[in-house]
Order: sequence, then C-alpha cells, then structure tokens
Amino acid sequence: MIIKKATLVGMSSVLLVGLVAGCSGNNAAPASTSPATTSSSGGVKNKELKVMRMYHPAMEQYKGNDTINDNKLVNVLKEKSGYNVKFESLPKDNPNQKISIILASGDVPDIMWIPGKSDYFKLAQQGAFEPLDELVSTNIPNLSSFLPKEILDASKLDGKMYGIPVRVAQKVGNGLLERSDILKELNLKEPTTIDEMYTTLKTIKEKKNLAPLTGAAGNPGAFMSSFLPYASAFGVGTSTVNKNGKLEFAWLQPEYKEYLTTMKKWYSEGLIDQEFAINKDIKDKMINGTAAFGTVYWGDALTIDTSIKDKKTGGTLQYIAPVSGKNGASGFQEEGIPGNYIVIPKQAKNKEGAAAFINYILNGDTDKFLTYGIEGQDYKVDNGQIVQTPEQSNNIPWRTLYFFGDSDPSFNARLKVKGFLPYYEPLLKFKQNREETAYAPSIEAYDTKFTELRNYTEENALKFIMGKRDLGEFDKFVQEFNAKGGKAAIDAMNEWFTKKK
Repeated sequence: MIIKKATLVGMSSVLLVGLVAGCSGNNAAPASTSPATTSSSGGVKNKELKVMRMYHPAMEQYKGNDTINDNKLVNVLKEKSGYNVKFESLPKDNPNQKISIILASGDVPDIMWIPGKSDYFKLAQQGAFEPLDELVSTNIPNLSSFLPKEILDASKLDGKMYGIPVRVAQKVGNGLLERSDILKELNLKEPTTIDEMYTTLKTIKEKKNLAPLTGAAGNPGAFMSSFLPYASAFGVGTSTVNKNGKLEFAWLQPEYKEYLTTMKKWYSEGLIDQEFAINKDIKDKMINGTAAFGTVYWGDALTIDTSIKDKKTGGTLQYIAPVSGKNGASGFQEEGIPGNYIVIPKQAKNKEGAAAFINYILNGDTDKFLTYGIEGQDYKVDNGQIVQTPEQSNNIPWRTLYFFGDSDPSFNARLKVKGFLPYYEPLLKFKQNREETAYAPSIEAYDTKFTELRNYTEENALKFIMGKRDLGEFDKFVQEFNAKGGKAAIDAMNEWFTKKK
C-alpha cells in the first residue's frame, strides 16, 4: 500500500474484538511480567469487590476452563491488587432495563458500567450513584493522568462527579481514501481544495468513464459520514456550528444549502456514484477500481488493501487530507468522546475498595500487563522491546474486559499486532472539528429528538442531491425541521452552552 507518511501525533463503526479504542504507541518492555506489585488495597479493610461491566463479544472467547473470574490474567490481578474481585456482565440486549432492576433491588455491585449519556445523567439526578469527588481525591490519583479535565468536567452534574467516563483512545475514524494508481495513470495531482476535487473528478470521469466518487448512504447516519469531508469544506461538517456565541444546527445554514448545491451538480454530471443512496458498503468499488475516492474507516482500509494485493492488479491506496473550501474549512469530526460511564452505586458495600481498585487498574504497569499478558507465554522481550505475534495477541482477546477505559499505548499495541497502524497513523495529522454538544450533559429536548432530526435531514439531503426535491424549497425544509422539534432542541442546548461560556 502506498501511504503518505504522517507526522505521528502522540480517539462508529464498531471496532474489532479486542479494540476498545486510541493511539501513541509504547512497545517498551514493562519492568516486570505482572502488574504493580504493591497492593492498592492500602488501609481498606474490605477486600471483597463485585464489578458489573458492559457486555463485550470477547466474553464468548474463553477457551477450556477459563472464565471471566478464573484465568491466568484475572488471577494475577486479584493477587497483586489485594482484592477478591468478582466480575459479572450486563446482558447484551436491553442492559439499561437490567441496570434499573439491579439499582431498585438494593443488591448492587461495587463498580458498575452505565451505557449512554442519557441514562447516566438521569440516574445521577435520581441519586443512584455515589458522588466521586472526594473518593477520586483520596483513592484514585491516577485518574487525572488518564482523562483530561474537560472530559471529566463533562461528566459532572451540578458541579459534582458521579461517574468516570470510559476513555476512548481512538483519535481518528474515517479518512478520505483515494485509488492513487488511478491518479498516477492519468498524471493527476492529489486534490487539496473542493474546486480541485471537482476538476479531478471530472477528468477521471472523462478519461476512465466511471463515477469517481462513491459513498454509502444506505443506512441511517451513513450519508453524513460518507460525505463529511465535503460538508466540512463548507464549514458544516459537524451537527452544530457556533454563530454569534450561540449554537445552531449546521444542517439549516446557508452554507449547508451551498454544500447540497455542489453535491447535486456533481451527481447530475455523473461524478458521484449513481447508486450511492442505496450503497451499504463501498469496499468492493474501491477494490475493483470502479471508484477513485471514498470516505473509508481505517479498519476497512486494511481489508481493501489486502484484497487489492491479492488481485495483483497494481492498485494502490492513499489517505489524503480532506479537501478545503472557503477560508480553509476542512476536516472530520473529532473522535474519542466517551459515551459510557463507570460508577459506584450509592448502595455499594465497598466504596473505598472500589475506588482503590479502579486506581490500580489505571496504573501504567497494570495497563501493560493487560495489554500484553505474561512474558514467555504471551510475548517475549527482544533488545528491550516487546515482541508479540498476532496469534499470541488473539489468544487473549478477553484481556480488554479488565480495562476501565483504554490507554494510548495499549490501543496502539493492539493495532500494531493486527496490522492496522499503517492505515490509522496517516489520519492523525488531519484536521478534526469539535462538536460542542458532545461535551454537554444529557439534555432531554435535544437528545430525544436528535436521531429523528438527523434522519429527516438525510432523507431530504438525498432528495435535494438527486433532484427529487427542488433546492428552492430549502427554506421550507428548515421550517419543517424546526416544526419537528429542531428549534426546541437547539434552544434547550443553548441554555447549557451560554451558561457554560
């Protein structure tokens, strides 16, 4: 694969089993083959702990007599931490219903995962969780180096912390992928602006008789992801934009109409794949060279590249910078904002022990142990560097079940052993745009309407681009959007945003 080398800077689709999410590698061998040897239990007398985490597919990958509570890794964790920890899992389906039942019963775990911002804030408001500020100060000193203050602050309710966001180490997701062999064949330069992209697409269309830009808009939310680099060039690549100190939905702005006008022009000229609205995947079109550009997740880029090499057609791939528009606008929406939380229920029996155990897991030595396993069994050390084969890594995919969020070194190590790093690293240098609402608490009027409003926007965007609705009706679309709850949603969000400032 031909990949433009990026300067390494130090967070969906669902990641593969064993990848929780991050970046910035560290393959140096740990000081020992086990986690921190000093017990984290300290003066905590109660050594019994119950941890209930979210379901993860890795739970189904134990072999032989291994279980989540009895295997070579968890037994070391118990011994070195000083705690007799019992792990359980929330169900795969309807976990929030189970959480409500558990909390109502009074028989609660000491540590619990809460999936989703809405339920976390709702339950915190109801007093279901122990305030953590004092426990963090006394028992979880490692937290401050594990999560940035802004992320921790975003988890607070009325100024108090009730949960620890589950850290997502993945810094980038999608990128603008090109079939660089097609551009080389036609002696074309890499496009850097929206105008250059148009010229490049037009040339490829004329010379190769193919629709050079493809996308997959066949599922809800997919249109915005597939065409985000082009929306970003118009400054509307995020859900909301800051205008005069207030948030507005990007999808209602004049710039969004300009973006749709451009996409309609490209579509009508055959520059965009005429099947984009029903495509659920674009890998085959990139593999076969029936498209030259597409927005592709880095995990899929490995699949595409492997298939191209297997075909031996001489095809090559390259991630390029997202094209820019007016005033240099460009980029992808930032990744890595947590959506799940770790809490200590109000009725937990061992709150101090729970906090101390969380701190133990957040220890760097413990993280390396969970990342690589046991020296001699799961990896070897060669010239001070850890060497781990894919087979060794895959033999313990369930090690990620014991993380309380992902670390950069751990994430990078797993990407490296699985072959993803050459596809992930090039994306790190490209611009990311901040979505302010990701840092807001749960706001019911916004959260409950967002998916409906997004889907309505996508439905009409497709109609506008494909000529099934005249762009002269854009103002009418704005009125319809607001009537469906758009105005109430953004007004509610601005109550938080203006106070935050």
